[in-house]
Order: sequence, then C-alpha cells, then structure tokens
Amino acid sequence: MKLLIDTNVILDMVFQRNGCDNSMKLFRKIRDNGDSAYITASSVTDLFYIIRKEVRNMEQTYDIMENIFKLVSVLAVTEKEIQDAFKLRWKDFEDCVQYMTGKNNAVDSIITVNEKDYADAELPVQTPSAWIMEIGRP
Repeated sequence: MKLLIDTNVILDMVFQRNGCDNSMKLFRKIRDNGDSAYITASSVTDLFYIIRKEVRNMEQTYDIMENIFKLVSVLAVTEKEIQDAFKLRWKDFEDCVQYMTGKNNAVDSIITVNEKDYADAELPVQTPSAWIMEIGRP
C-alpha cells in the first residue's frame, strides 16, 4: 500500500502534539505491513521551515529531518501537480498540491489529521487512527 502522509501527521509526531501516539502507531504499522509512506517535496520545505522555527537550532533541525527521511520517501511536485491543483481551486492550495501529487503518483490513501481539508478528494482520506483500524490490527 502506498500512503501519502500529510505534513500535520509528521509535525504531531515531531513535536509530540495531541495525536502523536496515533502518528507513531501509524508508522509502526506501515513498517510492519511493508507498506510505503511518502511525503511531497513541498512538505519537506514546509517541515524544515516549521521545525527550524520551533527548535531554533539548525543542526537539530537537520537531525530531525534525517529521522523523518528514515520513515518516508519524497514524491516530486512538478508543474503538472501545481497546474492540476490550480485548476481545482480548493480553498487550501497547499493541501490541493498534496492531493494532486498523491493522485498523480497513484497513492492508495492520504493520511491526515484534517480530513475536512480534503473534502473534495476522490482518493481515500483517513486519519492515522482510522487507517490503523481499517487494516484490522490496532
């Protein structure tokens, strides 16, 4: 199974925010099942910026990012994804770019804590806990 992990799921885990337990369980299940987790290239820059801003330490930011890259692979965001997202005119353009990147790369599901941001998605969109329950092995 090919899963696109939204930025917020990673941030919950990194900063141990509400829901971080579900995010950690998600990545354990992905590993245990032999599934593949992806983030978009645009998520990489967003994550780096947010993490650096929060931790205020460049070396620590790089260390955190290296750990993230142990969990996920990165999908390219091309002009096609940008143009496709622009045509859809979603309220949240960043989420639409994520969505189009996932759709154009044939992901099976998008994992996010903000399902409402993907209300118009044709792909399955699930929270970490919903995905864990769906695979039937909590």
